[in-house]
Amino acid sequence: MYENSCSILETNYLIPVRYHIKLIFMNSLIYSFVAFFIFFGLTAKAQNIQNSGFENWANVQYFEDPDGFTTTNFVSYFADGTANATKTSDAYSGSYALTLETIDTDEGPIAGAAFIGLLGNGAIIGGIPFTERPDSLTGYVKYNVAGIDTAYVAVLFKKFGAPLGICFVQLTGNQNDYQFISQPINWLIPIISPDTLAIGIISSTLFGIPVPGSTITVDNLQFVGANTPFPNGDFENWTEFASEEAVEWISSNIFTLPESDISMTKTTDSHEGNYAIRLENQPTIWDDTLSFITNGTIDENGPTGGMPVDDVPNILSGYYKYLPVGPDTALAGMVLYHYNEITGNTEILDSSFIKLPPVNQYTYFEVPVDYYSLPEPDTINIAFSAGNLEDSSYVGLGSVLYIDALEITYKPHIVSVNDKLENTKPAVYPNPVNDRLFFEIANLIHQPIEVLIFNSNGKLITSKETSYASKLSIDVKKINSGLYFYIVKAGDISYQGKFIVE
Repeated sequence: MYENSCSILETNYLIPVRYHIKLIFMNSLIYSFVAFFIFFGLTAKAQNIQNSGFENWANVQYFEDPDGFTTTNFVSYFADGTANATKTSDAYSGSYALTLETIDTDEGPIAGAAFIGLLGNGAIIGGIPFTERPDSLTGYVKYNVAGIDTAYVAVLFKKFGAPLGICFVQLTGNQNDYQFISQPINWLIPIISPDTLAIGIISSTLFGIPVPGSTITVDNLQFVGANTPFPNGDFENWTEFASEEAVEWISSNIFTLPESDISMTKTTDSHEGNYAIRLENQPTIWDDTLSFITNGTIDENGPTGGMPVDDVPNILSGYYKYLPVGPDTALAGMVLYHYNEITGNTEILDSSFIKLPPVNQYTYFEVPVDYYSLPEPDTINIAFSAGNLEDSSYVGLGSVLYIDALEITYKPHIVSVNDKLENTKPAVYPNPVNDRLFFEIANLIHQPIEVLIFNSNGKLITSKETSYASKLSIDVKKINSGLYFYIVKAGDISYQGKFIVE
């Protein structure tokens, strides 16, 4: 059934939708780029970055929105991979109607909504110009509202931003066939004509937790007593939101499409091959600017997930051009993850990023590794941004970043020590050291020994072998001060550790 309700308090009717939008995405996608975790060992098996030269592209259709309306599709698409405001051919009249559905996601339920105007603090901000005083709102609806949930159709007329008239329809229960609705408009002040119209249609409650599965389909909405029609009230006109995306990568295009233009495009201005990516800061749905690309996915904290790895990166490299607007700064880096089987959670191991200074021709860059502890990483997210996400006070609209020819190198892999052989682990001393570093290997005297020394970048500095001796030493007087790593190889067994040269 549907109820008539006209209260000034109901000008807040879309606050829950705004809440759920904020639940999925923050106003600014400020995220960290993680450096690399280093493994030492005998062999290294490198994983290549998929589509590292951005040669492969595909057309991606995100969703369609009814013309004149903003919907929750951009939220539901990234939360669940589906749209929850859809075009349906099950129309009362014409070819199409609008269906809204409340969906369940890992971040919680998201009500389907379509609105004209922006969601502000406690009310609908803005709308479209409208100067008449209709008598009522009519239309056709069918719905399946789950449990104690409630769906709504609401219209707000304003003058100088203040509420002037309101029409509010509440829908509960099930209605499998189209039902005619007629709702008078409650004008709060007589005679005065409005200057703005705002509209909201929502599939779930405004005053509690939305119930997944609630749906509402609307068609043929009209104003009675006015010459100006309800905007796209028959829902015949729709706009497709789609873009060409680099295969294996996700961009910020979905955030900028509703407000301006796509922020990531394919360009033939490449360092090598046919194509590169071009990122340009564009206005977003949050009235700021953004452009980024990642080989993972997006959640409320920014890029996450990425490419699986069995080895630890040494350097992420590539070529870039950067043409900033004002003091803007581009960012490049990686996030490195490890799945903790004990807690059942994916953990970020460390963070690091580099800023890319302005340059008008392709220039080589590197993101180095600076992480030296367990556990091993299993996933790496690579991301780039054309704007300085660290400084939300600066908006570099129009800053452009080109990226091409990415490459990743890996550290040697750790070979773990068998617990049963732990008592054979060599003693290494002194640490710190400034003269000679000794390796006490009495328990391994039965087989040849090799010791390898690496610097913090994974480069082999020196090595030494011995046959059936109980002690081995390495002269470190000519090695620069700093952190170093060693591997002791004894047959099929290897041990690793670190030491400091003073």
